[in-house]
Amino acid sequence: MRALYVLLHRYIGLVTAMFLALAGLTGSILAFHHEIDEWLNPSFYEASAEGVRQPPGNLVDKLQVQYPRLQVWYMEYPNEPAHSALLAMVPRNDPATGEAYAEKNTVFYLDPVTGQTLGQRYWGECCFSRENFMPFILELHYSLTLPGNWGLLLMGVVAILWVVDCIISVLLTLPRGKPFWRKWSTAWKIKGGHAYRLNMDIHRASGLWLWLLLLPVAISSVAMNLPAQVFKPAVSLFSPVQPSVYEARGSLPKEALGQTLLTYQQAYELAKEEGRRLGLTAAIGELYYSFEYNFYGAGFGQHDTDAHGKSWLFFHGTDGHLLGKEIAGEGTLGEQFYRLQLPIHGGRIIGVTGQVLIAVLGVVIAVLSVTGVYIWWRKLLARRSSKARKA
Repeated sequence: MRALYVLLHRYIGLVTAMFLALAGLTGSILAFHHEIDEWLNPSFYEASAEGVRQPPGNLVDKLQVQYPRLQVWYMEYPNEPAHSALLAMVPRNDPATGEAYAEKNTVFYLDPVTGQTLGQRYWGECCFSRENFMPFILELHYSLTLPGNWGLLLMGVVAILWVVDCIISVLLTLPRGKPFWRKWSTAWKIKGGHAYRLNMDIHRASGLWLWLLLLPVAISSVAMNLPAQVFKPAVSLFSPVQPSVYEARGSLPKEALGQTLLTYQQAYELAKEEGRRLGLTAAIGELYYSFEYNFYGAGFGQHDTDAHGKSWLFFHGTDGHLLGKEIAGEGTLGEQFYRLQLPIHGGRIIGVTGQVLIAVLGVVIAVLSVTGVYIWWRKLLARRSSKARKA
C-alpha cells in the first residue's frame, strides 16, 4: 500500500506543483488584498467631501446616465468615513443586434457625498501597473485569467487533488516499525546537510507542522471553485445544504425568471427593512444584480470580516419578494460549514492574525511545490544513473 501512496504523492505533486506554487504566492498577496490595493491606489478610495452620503440608487443612476452603453451589476457602499463607493459596470446588449456593446468591464470609484468620480479602471487588464496589479492577481489566483469557467474548473480539480495529497502526505511520514514516536519525531525536524537532504527535510517538516492549516485551505479551495458540483453534494452526505438562490434560479426556464422592474434603490430599501426584521446589525456593504437570473443580492458588513462569514439577503428583480437568505451562524451544520469557507480561505476568520498566517502559508505552499519537484528530479537522476551503471 505504501508503494501506491508514494506513486500517488509523486504524480499528484508533479501535476499540481506549478498551479499550487502560483496559487500560493498570489494567495499570500491576496491575504491583504484590500489593504494593498488601497495603499497602491489611495486616490481611488479617499473621499474628502463631508456631508450626508447619497443613496446608493443615486450613484447607480448617475453612472448609468453618464455611460448609457454600460450597466451597474455590483457596488460596494461605504460604511467607513471618508471612503469611496465602488461600482462595477459591464456592457449592455445593443438592441439592434442583441450582442453586447464593444465596451470594457469598468470599475468606478465615486465620492458617496458628491457623486464625483474619483477614479476608474478596466477590470482584468494586464498586469503590473498600480491600478491593475491587485485585480490581475485576484483573477490569476482564482481562474488563471482563463476565459469563461475554464480556470475555475481547472483550479477546482487541482484543489481536489491537493486535498487527497494532503492526506497521503501525512500517511507517508508515519514510520514503519517501532518505537513509533521516536522514529516519527525525526520527520518533524530540519536537520540540514547536503542540498537533497535539506530539501527533503524542509518538504516533510514544513508540511507536517502546517498540516492543520494546509488541509482546511485545500478544502476551502474546493468550496470556492466547485461549490455546486462537488463541495455541497459532499457536505450534504452529512448535513443538508440547500441550493443557493443562484443555483435555484439557474434551474428555471428563462420565461419564468420575470422582467427587471426593481431598481437598486428599491432593493437596498427592501434589504434594510428585512435586515432590521431579522436582527442584522451590520450595515449593507455590498449590493449586486444578476442580469442572468433577475435577482438582487445584499451583503451585510464589509470585506468578509465576520468570523462566521457575511450575511446575505436575495430579492426577486420583478416584485422584490424575498427569494432566500444566508445568515452567518444560522442554518444547518452543513450550511454553516459552507459559509465558513470564504473566511477560512482568506484567514479573516481570526482577524489580522489569520491574514498573516495565510500570507505565510502561501509562501510555504510554493516552497512545498518547489522542493517536491526538486526531490523528484534528484531521484530521477539517481534512478537513471543506477540503470546506466547496471547496463
